Amino acid sequence: MEQGTRDVEQGFRRLRAWQKADDLACTVFRLVALLPREHRWLGNQIARAAVSVPANIAEGYSRGALRDYLRFLDIARGSLAELEYYLHFLRKNEIVGDKGLAPADGLRAKTGSLLFGLTQSLRDKLREGEPWQRGLMREDVEEYLFAAEE
Repeated sequence: MEQGTRDVEQGFRRLRAWQKADDLACTVFRLVALLPREHRWLGNQIARAAVSVPANIAEGYSRGALRDYLRFLDIARGSLAELEYYLHFLRKNEIVGDKGLAPADGLRAKTGSLLFGLTQSLRDKLREGEPWQRGLMREDVEEYLFAAEE
C-alpha cells in the first residue's frame, strides 16, 4: 500500500499497528519465497505467523466488545513473538543472513511497539470504564505513536 493512501483508510486499516503489521507480513512473505527448496516447510510456518499478526488485529477490531478486541491483540502479539523466534532461527542456522533479515527485524520491532502501545491504551480504557466504540477508536495516543516514527 502506498503511503499516501493510508490517510483515507477506514476501519482497522487506519490503525498504525495494523499498517506496520501488514508491511511486516508482506516483507516476510517475500523473504520466505527466497528460501531454498529444502526449507519451504519452514517458510510456510514463518509466513503463517507473519500473516496472523495483521489478521488478528483486523479481526479483533471487528469485534463488538473491548475484551474481545484485547484477546485478539494478545493473539497477534503471540504470533509476533513466534515470528521473532523464526527470524532468530533463520539467522542462527545461517539460512538467511543479517542483511536479508534486517528489513523484517526492523518492521517486527516497530510492529511490536505499536501493538504493545495499542494494547496498553485499550486496557487503560477498560480499567477506567471508558466506553469503547470501534468507529470512534483513535490511535493517536502519544504514548505509543512515537514508536512508529521512521
